[in-house]
Amino acid sequence: MSDNKTFSMPRVIFADERDESLIPPGVIMAIALQQAGYKIKPFVVGIDEHMTALLHVLFGERATVLDSLLLENIHRLKQLFVTAAREDHLNILFAPLGSCSEEKIKVNPVLESVAEQLKCPIIPVFFSSGSSAITARRILEFARQLPNSISNLIKAVAFSSVLNPREYQLLEISIGRELSWTALGYIPGFIFKQKPDFLSIVGQLSGNRSLLSLKTAAARLIAMERQIEWEVIVAHARGAPQLNVEMLEFDISYRSDKRKVGVVHHPALALGGDNNEKLLVALGYDVISLPYDEITNYSDLDFIYVPHGVGYVFMKDLVENHSLAKAFSSVLVKGKLLIEGGSSPIFGESFFLPNGDQIRGLSFFPFKGYYAESSGPCHKVNIDHISSEKRTGKSLSGYWPTWVKLEVKGFNCMPTWTVKQEGSQAPIEDGWVYGNASAFAVKPEFWSNPEIMLKMFS
Repeated sequence: MSDNKTFSMPRVIFADERDESLIPPGVIMAIALQQAGYKIKPFVVGIDEHMTALLHVLFGERATVLDSLLLENIHRLKQLFVTAAREDHLNILFAPLGSCSEEKIKVNPVLESVAEQLKCPIIPVFFSSGSSAITARRILEFARQLPNSISNLIKAVAFSSVLNPREYQLLEISIGRELSWTALGYIPGFIFKQKPDFLSIVGQLSGNRSLLSLKTAAARLIAMERQIEWEVIVAHARGAPQLNVEMLEFDISYRSDKRKVGVVHHPALALGGDNNEKLLVALGYDVISLPYDEITNYSDLDFIYVPHGVGYVFMKDLVENHSLAKAFSSVLVKGKLLIEGGSSPIFGESFFLPNGDQIRGLSFFPFKGYYAESSGPCHKVNIDHISSEKRTGKSLSGYWPTWVKLEVKGFNCMPTWTVKQEGSQAPIEDGWVYGNASAFAVKPEFWSNPEIMLKMFS
């Protein structure tokens, strides 16, 4: 059963060429819009843990991750978007424009897929620190290779690091002669800031100082009269076409009468976005935020969900919040505990930091955990239930953060799922269950099969 609904969601994709050492141009533009008084709901197109963590700290709420490789069912992707989006906000999707080789830009396929499915206006932001003629040729070649479905979503374009107003004027003339795209202006090179270290973002260590300088730079950009046509950007977002969504119904026959779910919130636990938390709300659960810095009695919770993140950074604050630590233990008496990804190692008997130091864990599971540097690649995986691998409806998608590892050999702990990376031969065991607690080394995307989350919280 399904129900078609129409939504009017202001939305736009900032698709930029990026220097991995710098804050992306689209992020600077979004901060400037926020400082101009617009409310921003952030989305990340594709798996980018650094970006997801950065947006959480900048905008004060977790981003939603939209990836057509994790959610191949377009109806579920649309349903996730409208569940997370807000009608009174600018819903801004951040995406890398694509890969560049030999002065040619190949459009990011995930960007292409998400934009087409959500009918989302795209504002490309091109890097142009050299000759305007060279940049113009790159852009024209980029425009020629676009499929019509994507080309029709681009009505305006912006630039970054243009040398001076004269070069921008020449660029504007060259583009306007060949394309019907509106030139929105450019971000001067001196506005850009170095991207904060990953751990400083999730741990709020030096991140506050570096992010303050970023916000100051964005305020400076806003103050530069007619540098960027902000009103045109907002008009593009608000003029996005209505989105017709087939709202697929959930099989709630699995849902327990116990519905009070606590979700732990911490900057270090924002790497995977708020997708699964939004799903819990959509499934009818009473979702309660468990902030790491508040001392509250959590004794009446039925379930606790610990999102994917850098667990050892979170643990530094957890040891000072005895009520939250106690909630983990008490929920196992009458309910369940679900932990995923990089949060799992700290719940074992011990875990190893990237520098090799061994730390005593919370001992909810009889395994050891390992952390590498939190900047490695993430690979899409297929997750299948061990007892029913050959049956449909018993699998879901997710991704494996390669900087996380659980060592279960020799311990009394039962796997319930197998995980297989695309292109690899042999699956590995995961989804470890010990009593009423479950832990994944991978990051599951439960929107790919919502009924599985219902069963896990039943």
